[in-house]
Amino acid sequence: MSKNKKDSAEITLTEKIEGSLNSFLARNKKIAIIVLAVVVIGLVVLGIVTSVNQKTLQTQFNSIDLLETSYSELLTMGSEDEGYQAKYDELVAGLNDLASKGKNYPSLKAQYLVGMVAFEKEEYQKALDSFVSTYTNAGKIYLASLALNNAAVSAEELGNDSLALEYYTKVIDEFGLTAAEAPKALFGQARLQEKSGNTDLAKATFQQLADQFPTSEFAKIATNRLALL
Repeated sequence: MSKNKKDSAEITLTEKIEGSLNSFLARNKKIAIIVLAVVVIGLVVLGIVTSVNQKTLQTQFNSIDLLETSYSELLTMGSEDEGYQAKYDELVAGLNDLASKGKNYPSLKAQYLVGMVAFEKEEYQKALDSFVSTYTNAGKIYLASLALNNAAVSAEELGNDSLALEYYTKVIDEFGLTAAEAPKALFGQARLQEKSGNTDLAKATFQQLADQFPTSEFAKIATNRLALL
């Protein structure tokens, strides 16, 4: 086929396609308009939902900031101080409400603070449950390792050394030696290993603590314990 004939055939084919498309659009004009309207409405709704979600999250961040301030203020008060009980009840209600909102950071922090408040009141089972819930839902963020370490402390207070040892070990196994709680977790492991009579393992853990974190206060205690074992 010559170039001119080829070009002519291509033009004819293009015209046929455009003609068919125009004919289809003409026949289905209403459908096209409806589809376009649906797409536009969908985009508008998506924009509204996104905006609402952002505002809701910002509100929750503001709430947790206020609740943390209330918690700090409560720590400076005695249980017999005037207004203590009202402030305590308001704080707990606010934390529980925010903790029930989902698994975003403000809700997780609220759940964590529920545990802290319970621990301060020596309600160790409630504290343990709150810390474990925070750890379970927090993934790999810092709050998860912190909650897990506090769960171990709560378990110790309840006299459940085996569970406490399990949680201390998880801190190291799941978050590594770079976790801020790693020295505390190693120290907890070593103490409980020594308490259970597993002296060799306790020595090894104390030594690991002293080697990995030589400037830590826990490392200094570990070094002293090594001298006595």
